[in-house]
Amino acid sequence: MTPVRRGGDMTDPRIPLTAHGSVVWPAIPSPKDAALLALMYQWDQSQWWPPETLLAAQFRQLEGLLAHAVETVPYYRKRLGTAAKFRPGRLTMDKWRRLPILRRQDIQEAGPALTSRNLPKGHGPTRDVSTSGSTGRPITIKTTQITRLFVSVSNLRYHLWHERDFSAKVASIRALDKATAKFAAAGKAGSWAVAHPSGPIFYCDVTKPVSEQLAWLQRQNPNYLLTFPSNLAALLRLSQEKGVTLPDLCEVITLSEVLDPDVRDACERIWGVPVTDSYSTQEFGLIALQCPDHLHYHVQSELAMIEVLGPGDEPCGPGETGRMVITSLVNFATPLIRYEIGDYAEAGEPCSCGRGLPVLNRILGRVRNMATLPSGDQFWPRFYSDDLAAIAPVRQAQLVQRSVHEIEVRLVVGRDLTGDEEERLRKVILEYLGHPFTLRFTYVDEIPRSASGKFEDFLSLVGQPAGR
Repeated sequence: MTPVRRGGDMTDPRIPLTAHGSVVWPAIPSPKDAALLALMYQWDQSQWWPPETLLAAQFRQLEGLLAHAVETVPYYRKRLGTAAKFRPGRLTMDKWRRLPILRRQDIQEAGPALTSRNLPKGHGPTRDVSTSGSTGRPITIKTTQITRLFVSVSNLRYHLWHERDFSAKVASIRALDKATAKFAAAGKAGSWAVAHPSGPIFYCDVTKPVSEQLAWLQRQNPNYLLTFPSNLAALLRLSQEKGVTLPDLCEVITLSEVLDPDVRDACERIWGVPVTDSYSTQEFGLIALQCPDHLHYHVQSELAMIEVLGPGDEPCGPGETGRMVITSLVNFATPLIRYEIGDYAEAGEPCSCGRGLPVLNRILGRVRNMATLPSGDQFWPRFYSDDLAAIAPVRQAQLVQRSVHEIEVRLVVGRDLTGDEEERLRKVILEYLGHPFTLRFTYVDEIPRSASGKFEDFLSLVGQPAGR
């Protein structure tokens, strides 16, 4: 049955959609929504499990996934063989860490051999998902009906954790797909709350000029804004310049890029609303959510296992930074087992909120966002556009490392800069970098975003170390 949306449903958005018009409350959901809500019921409990209980449940699921991969996926049959066959209850962390790490190059070379030849009943239909990911190397994998269901549950948990009003109005400024582009072109709204009565969500293309975006936001006057951190920074800057306010806005939700603390602070200062962040990827969906009580992130252990590994593939302790290696618990079409995705994070202590879900203190960035020194050492470069704008009329900035000695500084400016302004910018940037790179200034009309709508303020074109 098609869920019935009645005016009375919107009085309390916590009540799910009903598939029976005569029974509005307690709602009788459609089969699809019932499956989602049944999972949400379980996730409401598992979030409070101690870490060892969560890990045991993950291993129980992974034992079945590994057996399926060896039996039906040619790549894993050759790569893992009997090493990945565990009797129930026999998989341990020590045995798990002996399994080889899957890298992007492996996926590219495996091609169709990484796809299951016999998908279990009930997992289909499949869809192709393509991504250039953190390294710029494109890959294509298959997702299933179940993987998409689990991502929907993670989204619902995200909304519930942060007590969002499902009847509220959302403005989404991001890269648009075919469906959302049609909505945007027609000025029509979609719905955003799964399995519940939903307020409208309106779409705007993130590649539009920021002035057009801000004017659109003023007209929409949303309760929630969903966009990329870099785009939020540009909107805040222009909003402050023009004295624009958004009176009904109560939260900004960021995604897809690294959220710098200065952007979070600026949003609270200029618009007077908090920023909530998450970590997601094309391959896995929404897999780490900002804690309701803190600024760090909780891994969605029901959906994926995330390992943060140091240089020797040893697990990082709290406060240590490492590569993220991610395993989907439910993708049986293209099993991604110990996949080094190319992103870095800082591991965290157990959270005082009481949830047993693992903690990531920070999402630090991608492999291609690390600066490389002549010695071969790498570090995370940080610079703040607001500091540059305080020196000169810099509207947008991007640093591109061309070699271990030279960095191109791409600037979009309001007017030609003086020699003194350029020297002051040079001094500030070198102070941030902490190394005497040669800086070459380039002035452009626009710094384009990637095809996915992301903007990287630091981009390294220097070859990555072997094995990355």
